[in-house]
Amino acid sequence: MQVCQAAAHEDRRGPLDPAVNSLHQDADLWVVDKPSGVSTHRASATAQEGVYEYLLRRHEGPLALLHRLDKGTSGVLVFGRTPAANRALTEQLTARAVRKRYLLVCRDDPRRPAQLVCDKRLRRKPGRGKAELDAETRFTRLEQGSGLALYEARPQGGRPHQVRVHAAQLGMPILGDGDYGGLDAPRLCLHAAEVAFEHPRGGPCEATAPLPESFRALLAGASRPYVAALAAGEARRGWVATPDTDAFLWLDRHYDGFPRARVERLGEVAHVLHYDEDAQLRRDQVDALLRAGCGAVVERLRPRSGEQPPPQVTGGSLADLRFEVRELGLRYWVDLAASGTSSGLFLDQRETRRALLGADRAGQRVLNTFAHTGALSVAAASAGAETLSLDLSKRYLAWARENLELNGLDPAAHDFMYGDTRDWLRRFAKKGRQFDLVLLDPPSYSTHKGKSWSVERDLAALIGEGLRVLAPGGELYVSTNLRRMTAAAFLGHVENAARGRALACEFVTLPLDHRSGAQDPPYLKGAWLRPR
Repeated sequence: MQVCQAAAHEDRRGPLDPAVNSLHQDADLWVVDKPSGVSTHRASATAQEGVYEYLLRRHEGPLALLHRLDKGTSGVLVFGRTPAANRALTEQLTARAVRKRYLLVCRDDPRRPAQLVCDKRLRRKPGRGKAELDAETRFTRLEQGSGLALYEARPQGGRPHQVRVHAAQLGMPILGDGDYGGLDAPRLCLHAAEVAFEHPRGGPCEATAPLPESFRALLAGASRPYVAALAAGEARRGWVATPDTDAFLWLDRHYDGFPRARVERLGEVAHVLHYDEDAQLRRDQVDALLRAGCGAVVERLRPRSGEQPPPQVTGGSLADLRFEVRELGLRYWVDLAASGTSSGLFLDQRETRRALLGADRAGQRVLNTFAHTGALSVAAASAGAETLSLDLSKRYLAWARENLELNGLDPAAHDFMYGDTRDWLRRFAKKGRQFDLVLLDPPSYSTHKGKSWSVERDLAALIGEGLRVLAPGGELYVSTNLRRMTAAAFLGHVENAARGRALACEFVTLPLDHRSGAQDPPYLKGAWLRPR
């Protein structure tokens, strides 16, 4: 971003989160390069968060959303940080004084002129004022290749879907825009490349986001799997894939162009998870992952039930299925052969670990139940807490000790207990033992010594038992990844357990590298319970 005059104004509130893909920040504005596939803001209180909510949790002071981009559109997104900035930008947007430039890819047509204009009026949604609004968009062809064309679009004003609608009306619908007749593609090939305006403190201000590499690959005739891998990587780079994090969900099913498969990026390894019997990547898909930067491709089947076959190295080479990964500056062991359900690090709990790591927990007593390999314990201990990791697997408890050691933490300064969580919670309550933070991430189903557990039946009781060992002023985190449990049902369990207590509930769900849609709500549902 290039800013004259006003960019020099100091931000006295300190630096913003370096993990965010920022284009510019100052005392008045925060400009980011929005990833494709992520909403500008969440659609409801229980939907997956958008860029706005993601930034708001990392920002001290007010933050205002000044304009919007469609979920599939990437590029420049401007937020206001002061009331004066909000007013100034809103006035410019209303007066159509903000200049915007988009880049798009569509199918090429040699008969189409290099420059086109569409001024067809756009319809408003019913019940929102005038039926139609004036709109104009100017298109200029910049490049051609592989039967495709790269166009620049300059809309006058900023009507909803303006560039997409006008492109379709000119017979050049954007690749990946199924709503308006575009050819199928791994992503919506529309990018907000530039936004220019008058800075609230005076002087011209221009924010630019570079052309996505995936657009270049399309024009060069690259294979669809390779374009999908590039586009998915672009959408995560600077948001979850950062210098301190090399473990994240790289490709999430059809949302990222790999139907019926999830691909975890674990260091230099692409860990491919299939949910269909006999599923396997095609050779061109394996080659695409290797070309996009992986050293090895490991595939495994995760059927809903029955025997789970061992993982297979189907591309590249990997000396050992057990290796280290990094997340938020911490190190963890993963083992691709250890279990059919987990490599040892649940990537969907990254924001939970961020919350644990981001607070001063010196002197806190943290109870991590269903501790698995102790990733939550590592985050809490790294923030200064004394942790107790409780699990029904001695093997996982030993793994938790190794994860602590890997991060320079002395396991002897922390406790590890083997056994059933509910039994231990009752014992703790009976003995009056209390904790400043209780973490509850139970399995959906289990059976131990003839006793069955069902999250649909028993979650409220588990939360209640956790609350009984919570110290005054303490907090509790609970979550489930049972897909068929709705957010409303989950919150019903939380409400039933917390009834009569003065607790505030913060609902959380999947991090940004995981994808969801209208008919595919986020499977992870979590809640932080804190004193009001």
